[in-house]
Amino acid sequence: MLINLRTMLKAASAKKMAVGAFNVYNVESLQAVLAATKASNHAVILSFGEKYDQHMPIEAMAELVKFYGHTSSQPIVLHLDHCKQESNIIRAIRAGFTSIMYDGSHLPVAENASRSAEIVRISHAVHVSVEGELGYLNEETGQGPVGNEDTHTQVRDVAAYTAASGVDAVAIAIGNAHGIYKGTPKLDFRRLADIAQAVTTPLVLHGSSGIPKEDLQKAIRLGIRKVNINTEVSTAGVKAARAFLAEHMNENTRFEEVTKAAEQTMTKVVASYLPWLDLSE
Repeated sequence: MLINLRTMLKAASAKKMAVGAFNVYNVESLQAVLAATKASNHAVILSFGEKYDQHMPIEAMAELVKFYGHTSSQPIVLHLDHCKQESNIIRAIRAGFTSIMYDGSHLPVAENASRSAEIVRISHAVHVSVEGELGYLNEETGQGPVGNEDTHTQVRDVAAYTAASGVDAVAIAIGNAHGIYKGTPKLDFRRLADIAQAVTTPLVLHGSSGIPKEDLQKAIRLGIRKVNINTEVSTAGVKAARAFLAEHMNENTRFEEVTKAAEQTMTKVVASYLPWLDLSE
C-alpha cells in the first residue's frame, strides 16, 4: 500500500516514534527491506537516491515498487532521496514516487527556502510529499569533510525555512554524517531539542548507521520522526557476498546465489533496526 510521506509521518508523530528509511538500488536490496518490514508488520520508507539513477533508472525502480506494493498491506513510501535536479523530481513524480527530497542544503537559507517552495508547489498539486534539508552533511557516499557546529542546522533558520518552504519534513545536521563514522558520533541533543521546540514539521536524521541505539532512541524521543539507514545495510551485503565467494570458489558458482546471500544478510540488518524505532513497543 503506497502512501505519501506526510501521511506516514503524521501517524509516526502521533505515536512519538520514527519510521525507518532504507536505501534501495536494485531488486535484492528492495526485497531485503520488504521482507524485514513485512515480517514485523512495520511501515517503511523505500529511499532511492538521485545518484542511483545511473545504475537503475528512476522509472524502473518505481515499477518494481508498484509491483511489490500492490499486494502489500503494510504502508510504504517510495521516496526520491537527495535530489538536486528539478528534472529528476518531475521524472520521479510522473513515475509514481510518493515523496521526494529536494536537497538545497548547499544554498543560502533564503534561496533554499525559495526553491523548496517551488518544488512543494509542484509536488503537492499531485499529493506528493516533500522533504527539505537545512545544515551541512558530507556527501551521501560518505566522502568529503564532516560538518561542525558552524555548519550544523541553526535553530534560528528552521522556523523561517519551514514556514517559507512549506516542506512536509526537514532533515537536520546535529553531528550526524553519511558513511562510516570515524569514532562514536556525538549528536547535539540540545540543538535537536531547540529545533523541535521551534517547529511542528517532522524532523529527519540522515546518517543513522552507526549511531548507538541509546542515542538514536533519545533523538526519537526529542522529535526525530524519520531515520535514514543505508551504510550498515549496504556494507553487510558486501561482506556477505565476499564470504559467500570465499566459500564457493568453483567455476560453476552462480551470480544469483551470491546476490541471494547478500540479500538474506541485508534483511537481518534491516530487521535489527526496526524495534529501535518504535518506542511504543
